[in-house]
Amino acid sequence: MSTSAMATASPESTQPQPHDALTIEHRASLTWSPDDAPSIESLVDERPAVGVFLTHAWLSGAFAEPPAGYQPSMLLLREAGAIRGFVPLAISHRLTHTRVSLLGGGAGSDRVDLLAARGYERACADALMAWLRREFPRGFVLELRDVPADSPLWGAVGRAASDTPSHVTLVPREVNALPYLPLCENPMAPVAAPEPSDPASLARHRRWLERRGHLRIETVADSDQVQQTFDVLVGLLRSRWGSDSALEDPRVQRFHRRVLPLLLREGRLRMVRFLADMRPVAVYYGVASRSSDVSSHRGSTAPRWWGYYLAGYDREWAGRIHLGRVALAAAIDLAVKDGAREFDFLKGAEPVKYLWPVRERITVDADVYSRMRGPALTSAARAARIAIGALARSLCGPW
Repeated sequence: MSTSAMATASPESTQPQPHDALTIEHRASLTWSPDDAPSIESLVDERPAVGVFLTHAWLSGAFAEPPAGYQPSMLLLREAGAIRGFVPLAISHRLTHTRVSLLGGGAGSDRVDLLAARGYERACADALMAWLRREFPRGFVLELRDVPADSPLWGAVGRAASDTPSHVTLVPREVNALPYLPLCENPMAPVAAPEPSDPASLARHRRWLERRGHLRIETVADSDQVQQTFDVLVGLLRSRWGSDSALEDPRVQRFHRRVLPLLLREGRLRMVRFLADMRPVAVYYGVASRSSDVSSHRGSTAPRWWGYYLAGYDREWAGRIHLGRVALAAAIDLAVKDGAREFDFLKGAEPVKYLWPVRERITVDADVYSRMRGPALTSAARAARIAIGALARSLCGPW
């Protein structure tokens, strides 16, 4: 995706922008004052599909387990003392430049972004780019991972790249698909689960499952049972994927064990276990926006949202039963009963997700290099590695 394409992908350019200057407060800790907390939570609730990965609960895990060599921090953007936006960062000082990432991107958070109040998206994004140039005069590399294509950051990067003289260079890396399932597009209509592409097959596998034993589906709401269910999920994924399991890394496990009870306390966790004759055969680990009464109490008008983060099932026990598909269908049914207007499959284009009539969002990975010697050398070295790798593959291909 080109710089100009990403600059025009965001709708923020059509919105009225504030004229007063924004101030930036850089914090090394994840602590909100009683006055700031409601504003930050309101920004999170307005964009639940991104905000769930920017909650205090989720970020507490990222602050405790940051990427190796990076220091976590938080930028608060204010206007006359009021918070207009915030973004979590991970910063690593190198010999010739500084590397800056959006905390969580590419390492557990399926999407990350700068969260800004309505009408302040462009101003906050431009303020962030100006802060980077001011804060790191030796040069910086901004690593954007899992950033939505409609993020105001792409517009800010495009404007910085088109300035005369140009301040930055954008190097795209990868585009990721994120399928999602609208459960109801008319806010006045009742929520209903769309049928999968082959409902007869799903019904057949459900019948086979019921013949294997008495099936119980339980939403886990106790902190101790959440941790026990997570242990089951770790075991299920390990038995299927071995060392390639998404939860095999001890650091990743520590992250989730820290985050799970906090998500539960905030009302954002959806942990579901499937029991066959009291034997756990599948686990669904999901996240959600907070209950409508809490959100509306804080002024949020965002629709109810569910997100599918991880799932595992006992493949050996299931045999020919497509237990993963059955568990996912059950989770969608639970989302409908919870009043969700959208079921988000989050990152990944696994075929099972496309059994439903999904739509797609995308997130973009890219690096932004400031026009200084250190970042320029880093960019050139990366380009050389890519070229050498491509040459090696082309030479080895015929053999």
